[in-house]
Amino acid sequence: MNCFKINDIYDYIEGSLSSERREELERHLSVCPRCRRAVEDRKLIAGAAFGLPPLAIPDDFTDRVMARIAPAKVKPPVWLFILACASSFLALTAMVMNASGRSALGVISGASHSFWEYVKSAAVLTAKVATLLSLAGKTVRPLLEAASKGLSLLTSFIHPGLQVLILVVAICLVVSLFFGMKKKLSLGD
Repeated sequence: MNCFKINDIYDYIEGSLSSERREELERHLSVCPRCRRAVEDRKLIAGAAFGLPPLAIPDDFTDRVMARIAPAKVKPPVWLFILACASSFLALTAMVMNASGRSALGVISGASHSFWEYVKSAAVLTAKVATLLSLAGKTVRPLLEAASKGLSLLTSFIHPGLQVLILVVAICLVVSLFFGMKKKLSLGD
């Protein structure tokens, strides 16, 4: 005995089966208690569903649901970024070569020369910054040590408001020393 599929049973309950198929199902139901029970259960469920009041959905329901859904963020593939960078570089290179009227080899050698000039300037700047930091360390350390000793000694004698004033003056002195050394270490030497 071949039982019917559940979709056929629902179609039978809704009355959407062809007359030929409906008669075949009714013959099967007369001999198959399992399918008969399935039809009765589905009729009860369908009857209960039809007895429910209609569901009222607000007009702005779709808009509210869609507003709560975060838009999917699609990241472009990495190869697309690399391709865009490479094509931009090639276009820029072509424009520079066209504007300069030089060959590709001439442009590359000129860029190489400029690059090494930048490296030399960066090395000089790094050396001057290192000298500045070294001098600042040598200058600031004794000042801070003297200030901390003096403040610890004066704490018992001087009012806290005056202590703050002395600290501000010391900081201003250190800042003025840094600006005074700026002239000595300027890049124009």
